[in-house]
Amino acid sequence: MRRIFIALPLLLIFTHLFSQENTLDTPDQIKWVDSVYNSMTLDHKIGQLLMIRAHSNKTKEYHDKVANTIKQYQVGGVCFFQGGPVRQALLTNRYQELSTTPLFVAMDAEWGLGMRLDSTHSFPRQMTLGASNDNSIIYDMGTEIARQCKRIGVNFNFAPVVDINCNKNNPVINSRSFGENKYDVAEKGLMYMHGLQEHGVISSAKHFPGHGDTDSDSHLTLPIIKHDIKRLYSTELFPFIKLINNGLYGIMTAHLYIPALDSTPNTASTISWPIVTGLLKNNLNYKGLIITDALEMKGVTKYNKPGILEVKALIAGNDVLLLPEDVEKAVNGIKKAINDSIITVDDINTKVKKILKYKYIANLNNYKPIEIKNIYNDLHTPYESFLNRQIFENAITIIKNNDDILPIKNIDTIKIASVALGSERQEAFQDALNFYTEVESHHLPKKITPQQQEQLLQDIAGCNTVIVSIHNTSSFSFRNFGITQDEINTVKAIAQNHKVILDIFGIPYAVSKFDSIKNISSIIVSYQDEHDSQDVSGQIIFGGLPAKGHLPVSINKTYRVNHSIKTQKIRLSFSTYEQAGIKKKYIQLIDSITNNGIKSEAYPGCQIFIAHKGNIFFNKNYGYHTYDHKLPVLSSDIYDLASITKIAATTTSIMKMYEDKQINIDQRISYYVPYLRNSNKKNIIIRDLMAHQARLQAWIPYYKKTIIDEEIDTDIYRSSISEQYPIRVAENLYINKNYYHSIFDTIATSALRSTKTYKYSDLGFYLLYEAIENTINKPFDEYVDKNFYRPLGLKTMGFKPRNRFPLKRIIPTEQDNIFRHQLVQGDVHDPGAAMLGGISGHAGLFSNATDLGIMMQMLLDGGHYGGKIYLKKNTIEQFTKEQFPINKNRRGIGFDRPLPVGQKHGPTCTRVSQKSYGHSGFTGTYAWVDPSNESVYVFLSNRIYPDASNKKLISMNIRTNIQEIIYDALENKETYVY
Repeated sequence: MRRIFIALPLLLIFTHLFSQENTLDTPDQIKWVDSVYNSMTLDHKIGQLLMIRAHSNKTKEYHDKVANTIKQYQVGGVCFFQGGPVRQALLTNRYQELSTTPLFVAMDAEWGLGMRLDSTHSFPRQMTLGASNDNSIIYDMGTEIARQCKRIGVNFNFAPVVDINCNKNNPVINSRSFGENKYDVAEKGLMYMHGLQEHGVISSAKHFPGHGDTDSDSHLTLPIIKHDIKRLYSTELFPFIKLINNGLYGIMTAHLYIPALDSTPNTASTISWPIVTGLLKNNLNYKGLIITDALEMKGVTKYNKPGILEVKALIAGNDVLLLPEDVEKAVNGIKKAINDSIITVDDINTKVKKILKYKYIANLNNYKPIEIKNIYNDLHTPYESFLNRQIFENAITIIKNNDDILPIKNIDTIKIASVALGSERQEAFQDALNFYTEVESHHLPKKITPQQQEQLLQDIAGCNTVIVSIHNTSSFSFRNFGITQDEINTVKAIAQNHKVILDIFGIPYAVSKFDSIKNISSIIVSYQDEHDSQDVSGQIIFGGLPAKGHLPVSINKTYRVNHSIKTQKIRLSFSTYEQAGIKKKYIQLIDSITNNGIKSEAYPGCQIFIAHKGNIFFNKNYGYHTYDHKLPVLSSDIYDLASITKIAATTTSIMKMYEDKQINIDQRISYYVPYLRNSNKKNIIIRDLMAHQARLQAWIPYYKKTIIDEEIDTDIYRSSISEQYPIRVAENLYINKNYYHSIFDTIATSALRSTKTYKYSDLGFYLLYEAIENTINKPFDEYVDKNFYRPLGLKTMGFKPRNRFPLKRIIPTEQDNIFRHQLVQGDVHDPGAAMLGGISGHAGLFSNATDLGIMMQMLLDGGHYGGKIYLKKNTIEQFTKEQFPINKNRRGIGFDRPLPVGQKHGPTCTRVSQKSYGHSGFTGTYAWVDPSNESVYVFLSNRIYPDASNKKLISMNIRTNIQEIIYDALENKETYVY
């Protein structure tokens, strides 16, 4: 001891900077403390020093026993372990009622109530938090944990852990630590502490003086810390000093043997006067509560008996005796120590007054019973979901990225497989990967037979990139971090012939198990095997989210603490409205409008997609394919987009060809469609045509010429495909291969309107289809697929969906009783486009809402998406702006636009900006972009089922009413203030 206190003064220059001033005393507090203290007997005072164990999932006999202990000994507090929130709240009310002095109600809620209780939330472990570069999120987490604690009556949280985990073999701290960087641990611990204490919960940092560099568990034995004083001050003590200096309320002392501080054999730091009083209280000038670690742990019970142990802990300088093995022996031992003058009454009084002071700080002077009603709902809020997601978004870390393979960019040129090791089911991670492109999913258990491995290698032989995810891991080295040799061998075998992206859903140390595999292209540390971590990690791989995290610990010489590789967001991300901060009431309003439309038979079902600032927060399906309620609408189902084809296929093609100098939009259409040169359309300018002011008729019912006496002309159609009749119009209906000439001749010879004013027309987009194919000398559908749909990763968008998808995935449109005499499903609804074989410039495109949303997002992002440039920003701006305001024509080039401000009954709600643009479709579809608030809105329905005369969708303003709600929602995003 003498040696210790010779050494300690050498560090006073360092420690005096961290002394804690006692600024907590107020007149009201002193008055309450004195009032309660003066009412106590010595027995009551001794009871205040004890905090006993409690569970809410035990028998009535157990609960009665705890209640009797509280009543008999008037203990100072209870520490709850396993159980449930409502059961615990009920017991807390009961126990508080039995106690003369309000109880401290404590929990180990390091990562939230879910650490101990069912039906509650667990936030990410502290090592996951340690990977985040945004420490404010840890304050937010501490704040939310404090709110949840108080809701069930918990006023004392044994958190944060500020041990520096320098030892990967640590069997007890490990993922409970923020990491090995002392500055990071200190700052993060401080933020957690402030989150708790500023919101009414006592924080107790642990495990003093530092449990991070041990390879044994103090629950089972007495670990030894062999470092000298200089090392202890520079490393282990650093975070504690930081928190003390900033007003830490509580410190938990650890069961450690530290010869450099106290060489008394078998003496745990918990019961060491040189450590608790000499170091913590005197040298570090700590004035707050000092709580022992559990006195039932083998680290202290191995060498000390109940009754004696508690006395030693008090003598050492502790204030609160946590979980004594035997309350009766503890109380009797303390009484005997007082009678024997080993402990003075003044010592007890000082400790009791300090405990009462912190009970006042915890607002126990105003104690009220817990309101049981709505506990579950109050503990599960949108903010909780948002915060959990944000933590993982900030934490997940890329540590290797050869050739910048991440984020994956050219998804149209690679074939990808996902192999989940340690799992035998489809994981959320694999679902996230499939948001972006088709990914083959495979699963193998921990134990992998040679036959299973060989079959896997055969299955993925055609893939050039394999994403291997490791699941069901462990935090502990003695469990090999949950990695089996079979898994290692399988990864090695895959890496021999494929580019491998390795994603470990576990602690960073687990990466070391794959050190022998040198040809892995990329390694991601995702920290925990949970839904949010999997979802976020999958999106990072494709650039839906950026990689932000850094390593909180060192793995090996290559991957040291703080190592990280950052990536950029290049695609849409997928989340929920809660995570996006959208208030539930707006989602309910959208649901109400949409469901009312279904109930009113405006459409049998629909898909709605909404994105804001590159984040999809609403992607929902409603109703059924038809009114028979047999097939519910799924997100993978495909709708006929009708006239949205004009922007999602034709206009985007023209934009690219304009940039490539293949088409001049201020040139005459007849330049590209020679047969128009001798027609009345020879001087029509493409810009006028695309803005719908080229004097063209609105549409022409070409099919009527092919019907004779209400029957189709059998010279034009056949019921089966043949060389002469190869073009499918509908089921059992094929048109003569030359008939398309008649359609275009009809357009060429059609009359022009007398005035050059705005008149929406399909005819010009028939001609643009011709212009495009004449110019590129290849099929139009191949052009848009190669240049847009495939590289964008649009799995459903395209023409002729019957050739690519099962019929049950394609939503039916009209029961056509005039022309095709059948239910139209999988074939384009528009008769003219159908007669052209399903491909035209004005109609024929099919898609789900997600793919159309991605297409619109590419436009919103200035032509950039997925790391590729599709169009130039100035091209998009030119095509989407109003072209002819003098003519009172709101249209852009191909794109529809809102009416001028103040005018009603346009294609949008009145809230959209004048920068916005989009298009609608006859079948009940709608897609709109607004750069002013960075939003994309898609609505897909089959409102023409079973009859195209059904206009309820339009008359009820369903699409624009929903759009109005979207603007309200985005303007009133949740601020999450409690």
